[in-house]
Amino acid sequence: IGLNNPGLFAIGDTIFTGNQPVRFPGIPSFSPEMFMYIRSAAPSQYKSFNKGMQQLLDEGTVQMLRARNDMGEGAPILAAVGQLQFDVVQSRLLNEYSAESTLEALPYTIARWVTNGWEAVEKAEPLYNVFVAKDRWERPVLLFNNDWGLKNLVDKHPELELDPWAFAPDVE
Repeated sequence: IGLNNPGLFAIGDTIFTGNQPVRFPGIPSFSPEMFMYIRSAAPSQYKSFNKGMQQLLDEGTVQMLRARNDMGEGAPILAAVGQLQFDVVQSRLLNEYSAESTLEALPYTIARWVTNGWEAVEKAEPLYNVFVAKDRWERPVLLFNNDWGLKNLVDKHPELELDPWAFAPDVE
């Protein structure tokens, strides 16, 4: 079955008829290993760029993160498993939304979601050699350059509950 999705459905959503909702376990987002800032290459294409980015995020093409204190004005961080995902985003932005984009590679190779929340992050601060970000649902995500950085943080802060993947929040 094909459905036209104007942003109402997400990967893993279930459509049902009747009185009882049907619920399946969520589909996790895989842990990204590559991170890049993405920017609109031309200010005149900004509206098209934003529309295209929102559509691609809704489709699950890539994950988007933002720096912890970014309220939406800064460049978003795309998070992907491989380079091909970035190539697809740029190609689709250009061909479907007429929006050129530029990418800027970031040095991180590991992401971990802090499942015990922002309060746990704040108690553990200051965090060294860690980029503190948030996902599209405002949950804390820590980015590391390498395994050593992750191991060092885990050794110093065992109270932080870290997961290599995340599930979309349940929406009733």
